[in-house]
Amino acid sequence: MSIQPLSISNANTVNRINFGNKNINPNYTTQPYAQDSVEVNGKKKGLSNGQKWGIGLGIAAALTATALLLRGKVGAAQEEVTKLAEHIDFTPAKTTQEAIEFAKTKLGVKNYDDSMPLDVMNWVNEGLTNINNVRKGKAKLFDTIAYVSQDREYLACMVNDITVPKYGAILNINKKTFENLGENIKNYIKYDLDNNILYKNKDGKLDLYPFYHCGEVSDNLLKNLNKFNENPESFSLMDKVKLYEDYVSMGNAIDGFYDAPYAKLQQLLKSERIQETLLAHSKLPDLKQIEKLSTDQQTNVLVDVVNTCLYSGDDICLSYPSGDIFKTIYHETGHLEHRIKIGEDKFSSMTKPEECIERFGKVSDITNDFINSKEKQQTANRVSNYAPESPLEFVAEVYRKLINKALGGKEQIPDDVMKLYNEYGGPAI
Repeated sequence: MSIQPLSISNANTVNRINFGNKNINPNYTTQPYAQDSVEVNGKKKGLSNGQKWGIGLGIAAALTATALLLRGKVGAAQEEVTKLAEHIDFTPAKTTQEAIEFAKTKLGVKNYDDSMPLDVMNWVNEGLTNINNVRKGKAKLFDTIAYVSQDREYLACMVNDITVPKYGAILNINKKTFENLGENIKNYIKYDLDNNILYKNKDGKLDLYPFYHCGEVSDNLLKNLNKFNENPESFSLMDKVKLYEDYVSMGNAIDGFYDAPYAKLQQLLKSERIQETLLAHSKLPDLKQIEKLSTDQQTNVLVDVVNTCLYSGDDICLSYPSGDIFKTIYHETGHLEHRIKIGEDKFSSMTKPEECIERFGKVSDITNDFINSKEKQQTANRVSNYAPESPLEFVAEVYRKLINKALGGKEQIPDDVMKLYNEYGGPAI
């Protein structure tokens, strides 16, 4: 049987994988696939992007120190610098005053919005404590913790455009998102039902189509989705944050499929079983040839390969880790430490294209190179769906993964990712 490279049709239109388009019997109950050595990621367009999945913007121009002044919730930052201990023990505070005192005396925070709910304060303080302990007291943490509503659905953001410097570095916790987290999760469930990610099984329970079922992680996600769907009032605010971040993890994995296809083709083709399936259909791709194609063309090849394997009965499934409840805090601190390390001017030159244009009147060379490089974009997409937005977002996303790994996380950071992270001056962990 002759082996031919896959044909590329409609190169400018990315084909869609048939993850949820099989005729699923409504009485079918998903059985978890055994975890295969082949890990494939896929994409859900339209919903899961950095701004909707809890990653705050690098710059939040709408939130200014003036807004904080008007709220009357914080005072001017003090000049003294708190020397942080190499290790800080964290115990959840029982009162808001206790939480604020912990942040000021242990974490060097100068201003803390006392209108914030206690459990949100504890979330912020524990996340910052984790970073401090990984960095052994050498991390630069935030001077001001604010609690102001912003329109987008991220959990928090670093404020980089500070009109009154006395407030120092500001971490704003998005009041609007925390107050509407339950409704946001309901909207995500509806979206996934409409787009063949979730379906309702014979018992009327939410279930994942087989490709999205990867064992214990997806079992836990489904358990909590159903519990929330049936009785959202039983979820505490932090329970909702955890479910939200578990959803983020799956969404990021789905998003990665279309944007980093070459790495996934390499990964798939390491499996002799997958090679045998593709040989049987005369669809074994030549990686050297595929490497030269555009990302969209590579994605069409990957879609064809995965569909061929799925319909041939190969047990491949999406693989994703459990969500990290503190990921947004780690990401935003990554921005802060990055800015301190490389300086304000260079930091500003690595922002998103629209932010560069607003500041400089044009896209900077470093951002232009990043967003137009197929290799760098695919490397960034292996980190998350938000990392390709700019060099700054890439660094912050890698930083939060490094913090998580240092705290015992199992996700490995590939060498090419670390090489690019160091090229952009990512903070050492």
